[in-house]
Amino acid sequence: MDLTTEIVEEKQNALIVSKKEYLFISLLKNELKRVSISPFNSPFVPKNIKMFHYIFIINEVVTIDRVSKNTDSIFIYLFFGKKNYSSNSKNYPKNIKIITINGSHLEKNEIDKILWFALSKSRETILNLNLSQLIKKKINFVPDIFLNYKKFITKKNLILFVIFYIITIHVAFIPFLFLSFFLNYQNYLALKKNSLKNINNSLSVNGISKKLYSIARPTYLLFGIAILPDNLIDINEKSSTIIKQTQQLMSDFKGLEEIFFQQQKSAEQKNILTLRIEKIKSNLDSIQEELNAIAQKIPIKNSFFDQIKKQLIEQSDNIQKAQKVIDYFQKTISQEKISKYVVFFANNMELRPGGGFLGSFGVFKIGNYSIGDIQIYDIYDADGQLTVHLDPPKPIAQYLSVPHWFFRDSNFSPDFFTNYQKALFFLEKEMKMTGFSGGILLTTTAIENILYAFNDLYLPDFKEYINAKNFYLKTQFYVEKKFFPGSIQKKTFLSSIVRQIKNNFNSVDPKNLFFQIKKSFDEKQIVVYFEDQNFQSLFDSSFWSGRVIDPKCTISDQCITDYIFPYDANLGANKANFFINRFVNLKIKIDSQGQISHLLSLQYKNDSPAEIFPTGYYRNYFQILLPKNSTLNQITKDGVLVENVDQMDDQQYKLIGFLFELAPGKITDIKISYQLNEPLKKGKNIYQLVVQKQTGAKNSDLILEFELNKSISILNQNFSPIVKDNQIIYNTNLLTDKIFFIELTRN
Repeated sequence: MDLTTEIVEEKQNALIVSKKEYLFISLLKNELKRVSISPFNSPFVPKNIKMFHYIFIINEVVTIDRVSKNTDSIFIYLFFGKKNYSSNSKNYPKNIKIITINGSHLEKNEIDKILWFALSKSRETILNLNLSQLIKKKINFVPDIFLNYKKFITKKNLILFVIFYIITIHVAFIPFLFLSFFLNYQNYLALKKNSLKNINNSLSVNGISKKLYSIARPTYLLFGIAILPDNLIDINEKSSTIIKQTQQLMSDFKGLEEIFFQQQKSAEQKNILTLRIEKIKSNLDSIQEELNAIAQKIPIKNSFFDQIKKQLIEQSDNIQKAQKVIDYFQKTISQEKISKYVVFFANNMELRPGGGFLGSFGVFKIGNYSIGDIQIYDIYDADGQLTVHLDPPKPIAQYLSVPHWFFRDSNFSPDFFTNYQKALFFLEKEMKMTGFSGGILLTTTAIENILYAFNDLYLPDFKEYINAKNFYLKTQFYVEKKFFPGSIQKKTFLSSIVRQIKNNFNSVDPKNLFFQIKKSFDEKQIVVYFEDQNFQSLFDSSFWSGRVIDPKCTISDQCITDYIFPYDANLGANKANFFINRFVNLKIKIDSQGQISHLLSLQYKNDSPAEIFPTGYYRNYFQILLPKNSTLNQITKDGVLVENVDQMDDQQYKLIGFLFELAPGKITDIKISYQLNEPLKKGKNIYQLVVQKQTGAKNSDLILEFELNKSISILNQNFSPIVKDNQIIYNTNLLTDKIFFIELTRN
């Protein structure tokens, strides 16, 4: 390689300071340009003059201190008509030159002489210019300010200057630190809006702050106050790193969709996919490490910073979960064996115990570095091929008058694993499909959530734009209107949506997509089961598998476990759940003997506009799981005793069920009274209450009310209630499964 050496000459700058607009100033500028010096002019001397090598000051003066601090600059004073001279020039700083001029009209010849004197290396410091000749001799002239500068250099002023200097160097890093924090916050907002082009480089600002702090740090260490600034500097630096890595992570996700869905990949494409996944995992590892470090270094303990710390830990936990999902995905997609999965589409507007009425299902395959297209099937196509008889659950047979159990009604358990096993039975008997590696249930609400991450999807076959807001109504129009078993309109419509989601994957906001998927998991709008138990344990521990919880208390031997799981089954063959709102209130009373009694109130409101399909009467077979060691007292509906109640005990729970109907525009109140057979013991006790949410159910309000006898005191709890005397009230939402702990003592 040929190497070329270039010598670059940097131009010098000159500043001309004058309050008057003298005619010769323009001439002086031109002559400065001719000798490759860039001229600037100003009516006053600016604060920062380090960039100027020559400073021409006309009939003005600058303090000796200022001149002494800027030794790299040459100060050239031009005085017109001055007559007071002094011979004391030895105390001048070496970077001062003084020119006295008799007259005010300068020509080019005089300008050249001035420049020659100003730019020369001569030791001469004073020049008298008579406009007719240049007298090269020392002139006994010194401005008064130069003669009297010593009076400013007093002991007091020196002490004040030293104090000011020390304070300045010890706090100089703070403005840059706050500026870096501000830039990081702006970057966070930009990432939140997915605006990568608005990301600022805050690392350089934080670097300046860090360098300035290194000067003052020994003093901070001496006085034992270095921990706080150390942590702030480190938090700021790690925040900048996280933002940079998140930006890179989002860029890495872009373009993956083409590799994912492309079939028959070449060896190079497989290698690119593997490297891209490894890079994503590496970035996630680094981000998680930085998040944990920041959470440990948050210095101040109060509600605000505790909340930030909690959010950081939650994000770190989410990253850990994402890493496990990526590991499983990488393992599955890279193996030659093809893994097959079934997807259940549950319409939770016709709510069933397992999430909703199964109108469709899909099958897709993963393996050999490819994700296959999902094949959509209409549930009635499958049920039309059933050749064996299976007795349906009693409510289906009794209230739907259906003598056989079909695939479409297979999710009649509140436990997804039970429903998954039953679905595999129907898939084998009806469609001869076997060998599944797992199953995923998506409700209508989950699909709406996912669509929020996409722009409007255009369906060419239907000439319609689909988005999260109109998905359900369009689905009802194209799927339910004039539907009959054997028609293909439902399968065609859903297949078209799935195809457009795949085609528009390059336009998705990955951050929003992950948020919507996690939200759907958290709110039990998506539940899963995988045959790989190591992978499934992630979903079980996160309560994402739709399982009925075994409410065991492992905290203490003196622990009482309480449990409720209310769930609905719409047996009205309509979509009334779109208009149903439910409110839950649970009152728990503990008397002086430690007996625990409950009053569960559920209010249902049917906002259906009419009795015409798909709205109408809400015909609900309501069921609830209670602790096995509980005793049911009574159930009322709008104050009237409900007598036709189904009750069954299994190994873990007491199951109670009954049917009620709610007309459009009406409200009904269900009250269930029961008590635990295990009383609160004397001394310290742990009371654990588990409240489970039904898969596919709306997020209903939940109020807990505890009324305690005066002999019972609350020591601690894992929630923040309103406390008055011996009564505590807690307002919350049943977004997902909830576990409440209360530590009590009974005298």
